[in-house]
Amino acid sequence: MIDLASFVRERDEALLSLDRKKIEAYMRKYDCPIPTQDTLFWATVHKARSAITSFSDDERQKSVDWLTERKLSHFRDAP
Repeated sequence: MIDLASFVRERDEALLSLDRKKIEAYMRKYDCPIPTQDTLFWATVHKARSAITSFSDDERQKSVDWLTERKLSHFRDAP
């Protein structure tokens, strides 16, 4: 069974770092598929970051901006 608090803490640390190796290590640990295509990998990361309401507005906005520049959707304004 996964300890939810550890899962969230590790997720937040990995995604806030924007360090690909750290993010991939987290994804492997929790058996998440890792996109092999670079743009898809980063789109996945930024889409997730845009949805995490515990992240600061600045962190979420960085990801919204990244996605918007590439004409991709985000979760920033989702209910």
